[in-house]
Amino acid sequence: MVNIWPIIDHIAGSRCPLCNQPGQRLCAPCTGALPHNHHPCPRCALPLPADVPAGVYCAECQARTPAFDRVIAPLVYETPVDELVAGFKYHQRLYLGPLLAGIVSAAARRQTAGAELLLPVPMSAARFRERGFNQAAELARCLARGIGIPWAADRLFRTREGGHQQTLGRRSRRRNVRGVFAARGKLPARVALVDDVVTTGATADAASRALKAAGVDWVEVWTVARTPRDHRYNGR
Repeated sequence: MVNIWPIIDHIAGSRCPLCNQPGQRLCAPCTGALPHNHHPCPRCALPLPADVPAGVYCAECQARTPAFDRVIAPLVYETPVDELVAGFKYHQRLYLGPLLAGIVSAAARRQTAGAELLLPVPMSAARFRERGFNQAAELARCLARGIGIPWAADRLFRTREGGHQQTLGRRSRRRNVRGVFAARGKLPARVALVDDVVTTGATADAASRALKAAGVDWVEVWTVARTPRDHRYNGR
């Protein structure tokens, strides 16, 4: 079978995916409209009010320290970021991968503590059959190509399927993914987990616990966007 995706990527990538103007992958006005995460929690990147002093953790991280050491999330998950992520994730617009990866890599270059390996968050087998690809793996592949850090799709894996997260609250999400991940093979001291969106951080926390149990010292989470506290999103 002929792979037509490179052709589609070339054609679609010549227009802005938000306003459809020709010439650029994301035009200047649409780039300016992106909601940047200017005041995140230093640990989980939850968008915080501007009057919270710099360096102060959010209430959730103060009450329960996550297993990951830091989340790098350059954008807030709201319009029009949700349109970009949904197109990439649910509608197989794979040409958005390099664009989203470019946004993440720019932030990672400014903030990273020196990740040596990129690990995409594994998708359940049921979701993979439904979508045909793992958006986290595609994002990691694009990041690795652009930033020059290797990635591996098989070092972190699921030990069981686990239920869907969409309708669950924060505590239920944590219970749902507890013990669902494990790591194998030799891992470096510092790794970056890659995912499209961090919602409550439950999935990132569970994956980070598995990585630290395998000997990893420092786990960053690289993601396109972080959901604000009052936002409801069918994700992780």
